[in-house]
Amino acid sequence: MSTTHTATQERTVSLANQLTNAIARSFTLGVDATGATHHYYRPADAVVVFDGRALDHYQQLEGRPLVEWRQFVAQERGWASIGQLAEIGLQRDSQRKEAHA
Repeated sequence: MSTTHTATQERTVSLANQLTNAIARSFTLGVDATGATHHYYRPADAVVVFDGRALDHYQQLEGRPLVEWRQFVAQERGWASIGQLAEIGLQRDSQRKEAHA
């Protein structure tokens, strides 16, 4: 006698939901021309800049749009590369902050 076991089907989360959840917490803006990595941490509304593994700078945005930081770095240091989720994250940040303004 054979017994058929059905596997419990786990809930699958769409790629869009995974990206939204990741951006809701934090994402990498990019790497500037000096090699420092700029990372946005949404719970603190702050940018953390790492030079290798060392903390280079911590900047609270205090409600200012994240795009202002991106423009500042573009003028002061330049960008070597942009993070994969940066464009989406910048849009979400602008939408969220405009809604609360």
